[in-house]
Amino acid sequence: MGPMAYSFVDLLEKLGQSLWQILPLNPTDGIYGYSPYSSISAFAGNPMLVSPEMLVQDKFLDEWELSHKFADSGAKFEEAFAVRDNMFDKALEKFLPDDDFQKFCDDNVWWLEDFSLYKAIKSKFRLPWYFWPEQLKRREPEEIEKSKKELAEKIYREKFVQYIFFKQWKRLHEYANSKGIEIFGDMPLYVAHDSADVWANQDIFCLGEDGMPIEVAGVPPDYFSSTGQYWGNPLYRWNVIESNGFDWWIKRVKHALDLYDIVRIDHFRGLISYWAIPFGQPNAVNGKWLKGPAEKLISALGNSLGELPIIAEDLGDITDDVRDFMAAHDIPGMRVLLFGLDNPQENIHTPYHYVKRCVAYTGTQDNNTSLGWYLEEASNREIRNLILLLGRKTGAGSVARDLIRLIELSVAELVIIPYQDILGLGSFARINKPASSDGNWQWRMNEKMMSLPVLKWFKEITEFAGRH
Repeated sequence: MGPMAYSFVDLLEKLGQSLWQILPLNPTDGIYGYSPYSSISAFAGNPMLVSPEMLVQDKFLDEWELSHKFADSGAKFEEAFAVRDNMFDKALEKFLPDDDFQKFCDDNVWWLEDFSLYKAIKSKFRLPWYFWPEQLKRREPEEIEKSKKELAEKIYREKFVQYIFFKQWKRLHEYANSKGIEIFGDMPLYVAHDSADVWANQDIFCLGEDGMPIEVAGVPPDYFSSTGQYWGNPLYRWNVIESNGFDWWIKRVKHALDLYDIVRIDHFRGLISYWAIPFGQPNAVNGKWLKGPAEKLISALGNSLGELPIIAEDLGDITDDVRDFMAAHDIPGMRVLLFGLDNPQENIHTPYHYVKRCVAYTGTQDNNTSLGWYLEEASNREIRNLILLLGRKTGAGSVARDLIRLIELSVAELVIIPYQDILGLGSFARINKPASSDGNWQWRMNEKMMSLPVLKWFKEITEFAGRH
């Protein structure tokens, strides 16, 4: 969230863009492969995104303390954690709590108190919460109060780190808005088992007496995996959540809408019906579909929060009831061109089937890059269909721009282009490969990528398509 983020906003403005879609901002953890979709908190911010330069600007650090330099290659998570931890310790020494800090703590007490305590206890035992001593695992009041006193300094430190994160994020968000750029955020449907949210709200999750899940989330066999995807997140007890007036979910969506201008709900179809897998299965094949709370939940959210600027992530096994619900509530879905080149006559992801109320992509964080797809994954049939769509042949040097042109000139109301595709990068720049645990979430931009000649073409195609 430092100088390069501000430079990127300036670049978006220069290129005539009006929307910046980002991955979830929640903390990431090595136990979950640093995936932002499996976080220890649905509400906290990721300390690794805190800018050292901004800590200097805000006089939490001195200039000479910024001695560490990261390479331009892939993200080094453990190294980044260690550097940030050291910086936070130094910054905390110079911090004098003020009214602004107190207001932050008061405004966010409903999640911050449990999260800070969870982090402090976790640092003591270095185990998931469901392996903590029984009294803490069950959150017995006397033991909770005892831990709050014993770990007061660590709890205070966690609150300080979150204060810094949200202070920096608010500043960056406001800067983007001032340049005419809206932030398009992402909210995972599920939360991680080992998270502050599940520990603090065990009654709303499908857990046994021992704290372990009874049924977990995932998806049946699909495009990405023949055995489906076993995510392992505990499922919600929707009947309990409904009996509480959907309070936890209303707070969660409000929090997301405070952070972002538009929110994509990941795995939206799980609100209409969801794939429930018995805990401990080797894969996701032996699951079953269960009915979700979509109608009542959306009604409760609308009554409490008003207009909902949300986008549905509606990829995968999507049935008519999901499409009907989205249409009835005017919730736009997604169109991914890389999914639209096989059997295009019956494929909603093919550009000539797009509707206006949708968000079109070349690919998402779960796809290969356009060039990587062309060189490594595309079938002869898909390449032939692409040639028919384009009216000419394409090749490795032009395929990314050809795919961008197709969706820029489509009727889709919004178009999102991964930066890797704008630059025409290969599979080395892929963000994530579902059902794989190696090498994900590591690609990083560098300063040189913000001044390449292809960006002039991207601005021209944006203007030609009448998009801004």
